[in-house]
Amino acid sequence: MHHGKSALLAGLVLLAAACGGQDQAADEAAAAQAAADSAAAAEAAAAPMPTELDACSLLTAAEARAIVGKAVEGPTRNQTNAQVCEFKVEGGMAGTFTFTTQMVFSANAADELIAQLKDGGITTTEAPGIGERSFWAPQQNLTQLYTFNAGNQIILTLGYMGNETQQRGIATKIMEKVLEKQAQAPAAAPQQ
Repeated sequence: MHHGKSALLAGLVLLAAACGGQDQAADEAAAAQAAADSAAAAEAAAAPMPTELDACSLLTAAEARAIVGKAVEGPTRNQTNAQVCEFKVEGGMAGTFTFTTQMVFSANAADELIAQLKDGGITTTEAPGIGERSFWAPQQNLTQLYTFNAGNQIILTLGYMGNETQQRGIATKIMEKVLEKQAQAPAAAPQQ
């Protein structure tokens, strides 16, 4: 009987050791995950913050004239909303275009905005190849190009500058110039 107790005791010791090994493996896995989370947080903190864009610094009158092919007045800051910058195209049926900019902190900002526009009855169409993500949201005589790039949302609105196809062509060229300038802007310092 004494021999049976020894075997039982040895079995319990082996079982405890095996369970301890599982606990140790779980602890090591948790420690590895915590280290990975910490490294990801440090990388995010060290990444440059998006640079807040000034809508009126995105395009000069000369750059706009080169794209549109007509004389352009502006950029002029909107009196009621400082985030909006306006340009007026001279001649014939004078057209206009505006920029609105804001920083974006949500990875889902584009999808959220598309859902809001859809809820408001506005149909959107993806505009691939422009910035990180862009889409069109036309309304009556206006063409709107929403572009998300480097932590900013840039909304370009064109009106009375031709048909939808013509306005999209102009908007694409304008946005390409704006994104070129954005890429040249110095990045903000990382958060501490």
